[in-house]
Amino acid sequence: MPAIARSVLCAAALALAADRVEPVLLGLSAALEEGNAARFLSQIDKKLCPNYGALEANVVALVSQYEIGSSVGVIDQAGDGDAVELKLDWLLRLRPAAGGAAWERKSRLRCRLERRGKQWKVTALEPASFFSAIEAR
Repeated sequence: MPAIARSVLCAAALALAADRVEPVLLGLSAALEEGNAARFLSQIDKKLCPNYGALEANVVALVSQYEIGSSVGVIDQAGDGDAVELKLDWLLRLRPAAGGAAWERKSRLRCRLERRGKQWKVTALEPASFFSAIEAR
Protein backbone atom coordinates (compact mmCIF):
# COMPACT_ATOMS: atom_id res chain seq x y z
CA MET A 1 0.00 0.00 0.00
CA PRO A 2 1.44 3.41 -0.90
CA ALA A 3 2.64 5.58 2.01
CA ILE A 4 0.04 8.27 1.27
CA ALA A 5 -2.80 5.77 1.48
CA ARG A 6 -1.43 4.40 4.78
CA SER A 7 -1.20 7.95 6.17
CA VAL A 8 -4.80 8.68 5.19
CA LEU A 9 -5.98 5.44 6.80
CA CYS A 10 -4.02 6.18 9.99
CA ALA A 11 -5.43 9.71 10.13
CA ALA A 12 -8.96 8.36 9.60
CA ALA A 13 -8.47 5.77 12.37
CA LEU A 14 -7.22 8.46 14.78
CA ALA A 15 -10.13 10.76 13.93
CA LEU A 16 -12.55 7.90 14.57
CA ALA A 17 -10.80 7.10 17.86
CA ALA A 18 -10.95 10.78 18.86
CA ASP A 19 -14.72 10.82 18.26
CA ARG A 20 -15.10 7.80 20.50
CA VAL A 21 -12.84 8.96 23.35
CA GLU A 22 -14.14 12.54 23.44
CA PRO A 23 -17.15 11.51 25.57
CA VAL A 24 -14.75 10.00 28.13
CA LEU A 25 -12.79 13.25 28.40
CA LEU A 26 -15.96 15.30 28.64
CA GLY A 27 -17.25 12.86 31.27
CA LEU A 28 -14.11 13.27 33.36
CA SER A 29 -14.34 17.05 33.17
CA ALA A 30 -18.08 17.10 33.93
CA ALA A 31 -17.63 14.76 36.90
CA LEU A 32 -15.16 17.20 38.45
CA GLU A 33 -17.55 20.11 37.90
CA GLU A 34 -20.35 18.10 39.53
CA GLY A 35 -18.12 17.25 42.50
CA ASN A 36 -18.65 13.58 41.67
CA ALA A 37 -15.44 11.68 42.41
CA ALA A 38 -17.15 8.30 41.93
CA ARG A 39 -18.21 9.21 38.38
CA PHE A 40 -14.72 10.48 37.56
CA LEU A 41 -13.06 7.34 38.93
CA SER A 42 -15.54 4.99 37.22
CA GLN A 43 -13.95 5.96 33.92
CA ILE A 44 -10.48 4.86 35.11
CA ASP A 45 -9.36 1.23 34.87
CA LYS A 46 -8.26 0.45 38.46
CA LYS A 47 -6.16 -2.54 37.44
CA LEU A 48 -4.30 -0.96 34.53
CA CYS A 49 -3.80 2.62 35.73
CA PRO A 50 -0.41 2.56 37.48
CA ASN A 51 -1.15 5.53 39.77
CA TYR A 52 -4.81 4.78 40.47
CA GLY A 53 -4.40 4.98 44.27
CA ALA A 54 -2.88 8.46 44.15
CA LEU A 55 -5.39 9.60 41.54
CA GLU A 56 -8.29 8.33 43.64
CA ALA A 57 -7.04 10.02 46.83
CA ASN A 58 -6.40 13.31 45.02
CA VAL A 59 -9.74 13.46 43.20
CA VAL A 60 -11.76 12.54 46.30
CA ALA A 61 -10.00 15.27 48.31
CA LEU A 62 -10.24 17.82 45.50
CA VAL A 63 -13.99 17.51 44.96
CA SER A 64 -14.66 17.58 48.71
CA GLN A 65 -12.70 20.80 49.26
CA TYR A 66 -13.40 22.86 46.12
CA GLU A 67 -16.07 23.99 43.73
CA ILE A 68 -14.52 23.13 40.37
CA GLY A 69 -14.69 24.44 36.85
CA SER A 70 -12.92 22.16 34.39
CA SER A 71 -11.85 22.43 30.78
CA VAL A 72 -9.85 19.84 28.84
CA GLY A 73 -8.49 19.89 25.31
CA VAL A 74 -6.49 17.47 23.20
CA ILE A 75 -3.08 18.80 22.12
CA ASP A 76 -1.80 15.65 20.44
CA GLN A 77 -2.94 12.09 19.87
CA ALA A 78 -1.41 8.87 18.61
CA GLY A 79 -2.51 5.27 18.58
CA ASP A 80 -4.50 2.61 16.83
CA GLY A 81 -8.12 1.53 16.89
CA ASP A 82 -8.07 0.06 20.41
CA ALA A 83 -5.65 2.36 22.27
CA VAL A 84 -5.03 6.08 22.09
CA GLU A 85 -2.26 8.15 23.71
CA LEU A 86 -3.28 11.74 24.30
CA LYS A 87 -1.50 14.89 25.42
CA LEU A 88 -4.08 17.03 27.15
CA ASP A 89 -4.24 20.67 28.09
CA TRP A 90 -6.31 20.76 31.29
CA LEU A 91 -7.52 23.80 33.19
CA LEU A 92 -9.13 23.69 36.63
CA ARG A 93 -10.79 26.73 38.18
CA LEU A 94 -10.90 26.12 41.92
CA ARG A 95 -12.89 27.95 44.58
CA PRO A 96 -12.65 26.72 48.17
CA ALA A 97 -15.96 25.17 49.23
CA ALA A 98 -15.71 27.09 52.52
CA GLY A 99 -15.47 30.37 50.59
CA GLY A 100 -12.60 32.48 49.37
CA ALA A 101 -11.02 33.56 46.14
CA ALA A 102 -10.98 31.30 43.09
CA TRP A 103 -7.73 30.42 41.37
CA GLU A 104 -6.65 28.41 38.35
CA ARG A 105 -4.43 25.40 37.82
CA LYS A 106 -3.33 24.53 34.30
CA SER A 107 -1.09 21.76 33.06
CA ARG A 108 -0.39 19.33 30.27
CA LEU A 109 -1.28 15.76 31.11
CA ARG A 110 -0.60 12.42 29.48
CA CYS A 111 -3.61 10.17 29.08
CA ARG A 112 -3.97 6.69 27.64
CA LEU A 113 -7.37 5.27 26.75
CA GLU A 114 -8.05 1.69 25.75
CA ARG A 115 -11.18 0.11 24.42
CA ARG A 116 -12.64 -2.50 26.76
CA GLY A 117 -15.45 -4.16 24.82
CA LYS A 118 -17.71 -1.32 23.71
CA GLN A 119 -16.38 1.16 26.27
CA TRP A 120 -13.23 3.26 26.43
CA LYS A 121 -11.41 3.32 29.77
CA VAL A 122 -8.58 5.53 30.97
CA THR A 123 -5.55 3.34 31.68
CA ALA A 124 -3.14 6.19 32.46
CA LEU A 125 -3.60 9.79 33.55
CA GLU A 126 -0.45 11.62 34.61
CA PRO A 127 0.58 13.41 36.64
CA ALA A 128 -1.92 12.44 39.34
CA SER A 129 -0.63 15.38 41.39
CA PHE A 130 -2.49 17.74 39.02
CA PHE A 131 -5.69 16.70 40.83
CA SER A 132 -4.20 17.25 44.29
CA ALA A 133 -6.28 19.28 46.75
CA ILE A 134 -3.15 21.07 47.94
CA GLU A 135 -3.29 24.72 46.92
CA ALA A 136 -0.25 25.55 44.80
CA ARG A 137 -0.64 28.79 42.91
